[in-house]
Amino acid sequence: MQFNDVIVTVLATVLTAVISYCGSVLIKNNRALTVVRALEPLAKDAVIAAQKLGVTEYLTGAAKKNHAVQTVIQALSNAGFTVNDEQIIVNAVEKAYAEQKKLLDQYPQKAKE
Repeated sequence: MQFNDVIVTVLATVLTAVISYCGSVLIKNNRALTVVRALEPLAKDAVIAAQKLGVTEYLTGAAKKNHAVQTVIQALSNAGFTVNDEQIIVNAVEKAYAEQKKLLDQYPQKAKE
């Protein structure tokens, strides 16, 4: 085997490994982008659902927030996604609440008995 053949073989092996690694990174980033795109509408729907739940039963603000966060986590899980940092979901839920404050005010909340 000549020296040139060895160099070509090594370069081909290294290039294959680099391309495989880049492909896996792109796939992971694509999944992350999909989660981020899905997070906003899921958070909005979860906040509205939690607010509507407060119409029929007394819930504190923290309980409604927790319900919304768990709803988003469950929806993502059902779609095959996992989010390791729950703070991202909490932030999305808080943002959704702030953006929909006027809409949410139309649902009268049950008073504490």
